[in-house]
Amino acid sequence: MREVPEQFIGFFDDAATFPPGLAPVDRAVRDHVARRSDPFVTAVGPAVHALADLPRARAVAAGLDLSGGPVEVCVVTPAGALHEALEARDEVGPELAVVAVELKTDPSDRAVWTEQVRAAAGAVAQIPVYVELTAGQVADGALDLLAGTGLDLKYRTGGIEAHLFPTPEQLGEVLAAAVAADLSFKLTAGLHEAIRYTNATTGFTHHGFLNIALATEAARTGESAGQVAAWLAETDPDRLAGATAASDGRWRESFRSFGTCSVSEPADSLRRLQLFPS
Repeated sequence: MREVPEQFIGFFDDAATFPPGLAPVDRAVRDHVARRSDPFVTAVGPAVHALADLPRARAVAAGLDLSGGPVEVCVVTPAGALHEALEARDEVGPELAVVAVELKTDPSDRAVWTEQVRAAAGAVAQIPVYVELTAGQVADGALDLLAGTGLDLKYRTGGIEAHLFPTPEQLGEVLAAAVAADLSFKLTAGLHEAIRYTNATTGFTHHGFLNIALATEAARTGESAGQVAAWLAETDPDRLAGATAASDGRWRESFRSFGTCSVSEPADSLRRLQLFPS
């Protein structure tokens, strides 16, 4: 039996409770722990839970077999609630282990979100912090604030409306800027398939996570903005699968992971490309 390729280990953050899945916390925690018996569990990263859901997640986990260790959790934290997230980290054990914080910011006021980023920079010695930024904040120099602080970037690649999906050129600019600033990042929203596709029901064109991986690799090797965007726009499965199989996987040093409400979706997508064990 083949093992999960190294470049995909811990790549799928288990964000089952978030849209469009919206699984109840009880089911999400039970499924996450049950998945430990899956031979391909190494591809799954931490469970992603909202800060407000931690007490319930802990209560559910307390009734499960945790002989394999506590449930590792990445906490999605509202803007201005960093202190509460840090306190929660010390209060959820032994059933949960908070391994990272995903901090939202207030994009409406530059002075406010600048201060929120600075406060987060003071917390990274305690725990990894991914700061969620909008395209407007990135354009306003937010990546410069993150650079050199130990903070990481969280960026949205889709949503429930068409305008929330960045174009290949727009996303390519963010990826290249993050790489240039030596920032690692995780992504969320709309990443269901390995290859770029258009949803027949909504009409939304979704980015493929392999497209993003190869675009990140292109940015890391100094390719032009046009080539980075071209990888994001590519839809040829043979070209994408071949380039991924030939890659050394160092793009993971920048593109850490992405949130998915169904970890089976991306795994199945890779299986269809023969890049993941059947």
